[in-house]
Amino acid sequence: MFGDKFFRGTQEDMQSLQRAYAPLNRIEAYWQGLRDGTPGGTGLPARTQIDPRGIGQDLRHAFIIERIAPEISKIRVSGCVLSDMVGCEARGLPFSRAFDAESQATLAQTLRDSFDGPATACLKLMVPRRGMRGETVGEMRLFPLLNTTGTVTRLLGAMAFAGRAMPAAQPMILTGTFLREVRARGAAQGQERKAQLRPTHVPYLKVLCMED
Repeated sequence: MFGDKFFRGTQEDMQSLQRAYAPLNRIEAYWQGLRDGTPGGTGLPARTQIDPRGIGQDLRHAFIIERIAPEISKIRVSGCVLSDMVGCEARGLPFSRAFDAESQATLAQTLRDSFDGPATACLKLMVPRRGMRGETVGEMRLFPLLNTTGTVTRLLGAMAFAGRAMPAAQPMILTGTFLREVRARGAAQGQERKAQLRPTHVPYLKVLCMED
């Protein structure tokens, strides 16, 4: 699972985030379970294997994006968490629309690495609280899926926010990313990409930023 060993904060903060991100862990476990079912347990699940019944209660946190050009990905399936942040039905929209202008370059590089690696990705999110001081933090995870020709053209996504209430619809700010390469059959288990911690607007939270 992503995240825990890189967390910097109090035990109470950790427990709060673990509760908020439990749906992400379950969706990740679902994807990993499909991967374990491939020959040798080191392949990748296919898009056709994704069954909403397998995601169950966490469906609202899930989504699928498709790469339709080297720099363009569109939302093909969207749970209500992503749609609520976009402020409308998200299906068919460019995935980049969910993020603010300053996050676009990092988002594009993260998607390239996820599709081309292939690699799983963890994106640290932040959105300001409208009419209130402070920010709401969140997390998004991306997991590669194969198409019918054996190419990674889709990513299964999961996202959640800490706190009792969803933030108001607005572009999300990407504060850091972490990638884990998915090795091919016969290779070692996924290898973590080099990353570094940097502070965010939230005093108790630091995020991982990739180094080229």
